[in-house]
Amino acid sequence: MEPGETLAEAAAHELAEEASLVAAPDGLQLLGTLLDHVGDVVRLTVPVLVTSWTGIPQQREQTIGAWRFWPLGALPQPLFVPSSQWLTAWNANLPLDHPPATFQRYSNPERA
Repeated sequence: MEPGETLAEAAAHELAEEASLVAAPDGLQLLGTLLDHVGDVVRLTVPVLVTSWTGIPQQREQTIGAWRFWPLGALPQPLFVPSSQWLTAWNANLPLDHPPATFQRYSNPERA
């Protein structure tokens, strides 16, 4: 996050920076806060549902590999751990294995 950015603005900024996709911050739905521990590292993730964007996903960072859209019933394995964690917090029926995490759903995502 940049100083002064809201979570939605930061999400839109990261989406453009990492995937070359443009979405309006007011069109993003912040789902909640995910907290987990990996070794000595505490991770805080704010998953965002993006339903409207422009552009074609581009590989902007070497660590990502490549972007693709996948149907929920055929997600590749293994996924990035925080992705698996928040996807199952969003939809508990998804067959994804991951370490435990604490997820706090936002009651009013438009104001997060």
